Amino acid sequence: MPDAPRRRDVLKYAAATGVAAAALGLTTAAPATAAEPDTTRTPGPAPLDVLVLGDADSETAHQLHATLSDTVTGGLGQSARILNPTSPASYWGGTLKFDVAVCPTGTTYVTVRLWGDDYDATSDEAASGTNMWRLQLFCEGRQVGYEDQGAVDSLDILDTAPRTPGRFFFHTLPLPEKMTAGKDKVTLEIRAMGRIWSYGQDAAQLYRTMTTPSRGIYRVYTHTDPYFAPPKGEVQGTAPEPGTRTGGEEVLDAIKARVQKDQRDLLTTANPGTLDGWAMQSLAEGYLWSGSPAHQNPAALDRVLQAIDGRYLAWKSDATVMTGSDQQWQGFGRVGLVLALLWEHLGDRLETQVTGSPYTITNPGFEDGADTPTAWQMPGWAAGGGGTWTRDTTVAHSGSASLRLQVGTANGFSYVNSTARVKIGSGTHTYGAWIRTDGVTGLGAHIDPLFYDANGKLVGSDHKVYASKGTHDWEYVRFVFDTPAGATQMEMHLRLSGPGTAWFDDVTLVAPADTTTPVPPVRKDAYVDMLRSSRDYWRRHFPHYSNQAQICAIGLYQTNRALELLAPDQALPEARARDYLYQSIGMVPYLGPEDADGNPTKPLGDGYRQVTRAGLTRELGYVGSYGEVIDWLVMMYESVTRGFQGQDAPELLAQMVRMTKARGRFRVVDVDRDHCRISRIETVIGWRNEVYPGETAYASRTAWDSNPVMSAAVFKDPDIVGWTQEMVADGQLHPQLHLQATHSWTRVGLNALRFLSRDYPEFQSLPARPGRIPTDWDRADFVLTDEENGCIAVKNGRELLFASLYFRSRQGVNNYARIHHLTPVDQRSATIRERSAGNTDQTFTARDWVLWDYAINDPGASHIPPGGFPPPGDTLHQALEGDVYHLAPVPADVPDPTLGVHFDGVETMLVGRAPFYLCEYGDYLIAMNTSTDKTVTLPARQSFGAARDLATGKNIGAGHRPKLGPLSTLVLYRG
Repeated sequence: MPDAPRRRDVLKYAAATGVAAAALGLTTAAPATAAEPDTTRTPGPAPLDVLVLGDADSETAHQLHATLSDTVTGGLGQSARILNPTSPASYWGGTLKFDVAVCPTGTTYVTVRLWGDDYDATSDEAASGTNMWRLQLFCEGRQVGYEDQGAVDSLDILDTAPRTPGRFFFHTLPLPEKMTAGKDKVTLEIRAMGRIWSYGQDAAQLYRTMTTPSRGIYRVYTHTDPYFAPPKGEVQGTAPEPGTRTGGEEVLDAIKARVQKDQRDLLTTANPGTLDGWAMQSLAEGYLWSGSPAHQNPAALDRVLQAIDGRYLAWKSDATVMTGSDQQWQGFGRVGLVLALLWEHLGDRLETQVTGSPYTITNPGFEDGADTPTAWQMPGWAAGGGGTWTRDTTVAHSGSASLRLQVGTANGFSYVNSTARVKIGSGTHTYGAWIRTDGVTGLGAHIDPLFYDANGKLVGSDHKVYASKGTHDWEYVRFVFDTPAGATQMEMHLRLSGPGTAWFDDVTLVAPADTTTPVPPVRKDAYVDMLRSSRDYWRRHFPHYSNQAQICAIGLYQTNRALELLAPDQALPEARARDYLYQSIGMVPYLGPEDADGNPTKPLGDGYRQVTRAGLTRELGYVGSYGEVIDWLVMMYESVTRGFQGQDAPELLAQMVRMTKARGRFRVVDVDRDHCRISRIETVIGWRNEVYPGETAYASRTAWDSNPVMSAAVFKDPDIVGWTQEMVADGQLHPQLHLQATHSWTRVGLNALRFLSRDYPEFQSLPARPGRIPTDWDRADFVLTDEENGCIAVKNGRELLFASLYFRSRQGVNNYARIHHLTPVDQRSATIRERSAGNTDQTFTARDWVLWDYAINDPGASHIPPGGFPPPGDTLHQALEGDVYHLAPVPADVPDPTLGVHFDGVETMLVGRAPFYLCEYGDYLIAMNTSTDKTVTLPARQSFGAARDLATGKNIGAGHRPKLGPLSTLVLYRG
C-alpha cells in the first residue's frame, strides 16, 4: 500500500467542538449536478435517456449492437432482451452495446430495470446456486466497477429466490465522472457472465461457465439524480397479496429419519478414528438424548474417545490439523466441549492409552461396526469370489464380536483387508490372529500381511500362514518376519479359500522388544497436550473479523474449560477465559492476539469493540448474511452453560439478546416465489456478501450451524420468541428445514440433531408471544443509526430505507454510499455518490483490477494475486483506475495499519470510514458524524428544503443548520 502513510501521527486530529462541515473540508468526488434535485417524489427529475430493449425504434436510436441475444416478452407483457451463452459454453455470454446521453458535469447514473420474479430455478434457496448469472457494465470499453464485492458492483446478480415477485425493480450505478466530463453521449455495454464463487483458489474455481440464458433486461436509463424515478406511465406492477404457506410437514419425518440413520452409522459403521468434530459431537449428543440408539450406550462413549484419539494422532503427524480444523479458528474447541458434555460418564476411560495408533491395527477385535466391522473391507476385486463376510456378534474369542468369512463353492474365496495401513519399523515383528473354523476344506483360512513402501508400492509378495482345516475351536496363527527392506507400512489380509466357514478375532501385531515404535500416551495426558496447544496457539492468533473472533473465542473457552477438568493447574482462570468471549461480542474492548508472554497486541487500539452501540457486529460497514452470527451466539452461550459444572451467564445472555434483536431492524418483509409472506435478511447494503434477496430469517436463519428456532429456544426472549412464532404462522418454518433433512455433511447432521432433540421441542413448549418483525408495514416507525458501521435502517410509514455510508471502503474513503429503498410498490438498490469531511491528506489510488478492488493479506492465500485472478478472455481494464481516496484519521492508539502488509491494496480497518458524511437520496438527507470527539454544524441545504427530523418528528427549516454531536446521525425527510 505505497500510497498510504507510514506513520500514524499524520492521521491524528485534535478534539474540537462546534466545527462547521465546511471547516472539516466537506468534499465530494463530483461537483453538484447541473439540475437541482426536485423536491417532490413524483414524477421527479426526468431521465436523460431511456433505452427500451426489444423496441426496434429505441434500439435503432441508441445504435444497439447485440451479440448472442434474443428479444422476449417478459414481465407484465413488457419487451426485454436476454443474453445467451456461447457455444461451446464459456464464462462470458452475449452482449449489448449502445449509446446513451450523459451529463457533461457531475455524476451520471445508469439504472437497469429488471423483472423481480426472475431467479435461479436450478437451485434450492438453501443450497448454493448453479446458474447465478451476472450482468456487468462497461463504459467506453472499460469495466465499470468490479465483478465481485466491489464498492461499484455488478449490474445484476441472479439469485436462488425472486427479488420482488410481481414487480420490476431498479439497480443504479454511477458512471465515473472522468469518463463523462465534457460529453453528452457515451457508449455503454452490458455483458452476461457466469457465476463467481468467491472462495475459489484459482481462476477455474472462481469463474463458472455460463450455460443458459441470462435474465431479461428491460430498460436502461441514464439520469443525474441519485434517486431514480421512472417516467410517468411506466407499468411497474404491484406486490401480490401475501398468503400463508401451508404443508411441508413431511420434512420433519425426513429429519427424524436422517438423524436416526446418522446416529446408527456413527455408533456402528463409521470409523471412529476418522470422525470429524461435528460427527464426534453428534455421537456425544446422541449418548445424552433418549431418542438416539446411542443413548446411554457405553459403545458410544468408547467411539467418541476413539474419535478424539484419532484427532490427537492426526495432529501429532500434521500440525495443520489444529489450524485447519473442521471449523476454522475454533481449533480443538469441540473436543473440549465433548469432554465437558460427557465428563460424568467417562469413568476410567481417560486413564487408558490412546487408541488408533498408526503403529497398531484398527478394530482388531471387530468390536466396532454393524453388519460389517469398522476399518475392514472386501476389496472390489474379491467380490467375484462368491464368498460372504460379516461381523458376527454370536461368536467371539474375546469381547463380543468376530469376523466371519463363508464360502460355498470349491473354488470360491472370501478375502478381507484392513482399510488403514499400519506403520512398520525395522526388525522382527509378529503378525497373528485367532481363527476358528467349521467344515473348511480346500486351501483354508489364513492371514496374509502385505508390505508397502512410503509411496504405496507393494514390497515383495504374499506371506500366507494357514490355520488347521476342518472344524476346530480357536487357534492362534502367527507369522514372525523381518520387515522387508524399503517397507514402511503393512496391510493385514484375512482370507478363506475354498468351502467352509471361518471366524477371525483379536488380530495382533507385536513389535520387537527393542523397537523404536512410539508408545501411545495415556489419553488424559494426550488430551491435555492437544487442548493446551490449541488454546495457546489461538490466543496468539485471535482474528478481528467479527464472526471469526466469535468462533475463535468459543474455541478458546471450550479448550480451557476441558483443561479445568483434566489439569486445573494448566487452565486459565474462568474470568480470563470468559474475557475472550466478552471481547468477541463487544462487552469489553477487543485487544487482539497476544504475544508470547500473554500480553495483548491491541492492533485496533484500546477502545475498539467488536459490536457497535446499536448491537450490530462491527466490521468495514454493515454485515449482511455474515452478520447473522446468532448461531455462534447460541453456541457460545451453551459452551458456558451446558455440560459438567455448567455455569449461569446472564451477562452473556443479555448482550446476545440485544445483538439478536438489533438484527430485527434489518429484515425485509415481502412475499416468496409462491406469493406467501416471508421475512428476509437485508443484504443489499452488506459489505461482505452478494445475496439479493437475503436468506429467510425472522429471528434465526437456516445455515450449516443454525436452525430457525434455535435462538428462541435458547434465549427465550419474548420478542425473539414472537418473531419465531410469526415465522411458523406464515408457514415459513418447514421450507427452511430441507437443508437439515437432505445435506449429507456431518456439520449439517449435528444441526439437524440439535433441532430435533433440543431446539424444536423446547420451542414448542414456549408460550405465545405478541412480538412481530419491526419492519412490517403495519409496525411503528423507527430510525436506527449505527455510526460505528456507518449505516442506518429507517421505517417511515410505507417506506423502508437501508443505507451504508461506509460501503466497501477498504483502503480509503471512497465517497460511495449504498442504498436499498423499498415501498409496497417497488424496490431500488443503488450505489451513489456522497460527500465526506475530516479526512487526511494521505491517499490511496485505485488500481487496474476488475474482479476485486482489494488484495488478500493472508499468507495462506498468498498465491491469490492482488485484485484476484483475472477473468478468462481478453484483458479488461478498470474504469475506476486512478481514482484517489483520502484516508480517514484513526485513533492515536491504533498502530500503523500498513505495517506488515505484504500486498498493495489490502483492505484495512478504520482508514475508510470518514469522520463526517452527507448523503442525499430522493426525499432523504442523511448527515452522520462518526467521530468520537467532534461536534459538526451542517452546511446550508436550501436546495433540499424544509424537512422533518425522523427521529424526533420536529420540522427543520431550510435555513436552519443543526449541530451533530459525536457519534450521532440526523435523518431528514421532506416527502
